[in-house]
Amino acid sequence: MALIIGLLIIAIGAFCQSSSYVPINKIKDWSWESYWIIQGVFAWLLFPLVGSLLSVSGTGGSFGDLLSLINSQPKAAWMTILFGVLWGVGGLTFGLSMR
Repeated sequence: MALIIGLLIIAIGAFCQSSSYVPINKIKDWSWESYWIIQGVFAWLLFPLVGSLLSVSGTGGSFGDLLSLINSQPKAAWMTILFGVLWGVGGLTFGLSMR
């Protein structure tokens, strides 16, 4: 069952990643910085926070539960931040190449 849930999470993530570039034809007149900051706020700040809050303590954990989980594994938290930054740089360069 855990394998199916993991594959479902990967499929949802892949769908979200690929659909973030759908409006690129509608915003050709925007500067790339405007599109990048809007995508960044949602994809790198809001959605991960909501997803992590939903996954802590079963259904809808509190922000305190999330902070205690992060504080219990500081190395894992820093590695997550590092790989998130690398993912963001990759997404930025891919977005620029799509334009």
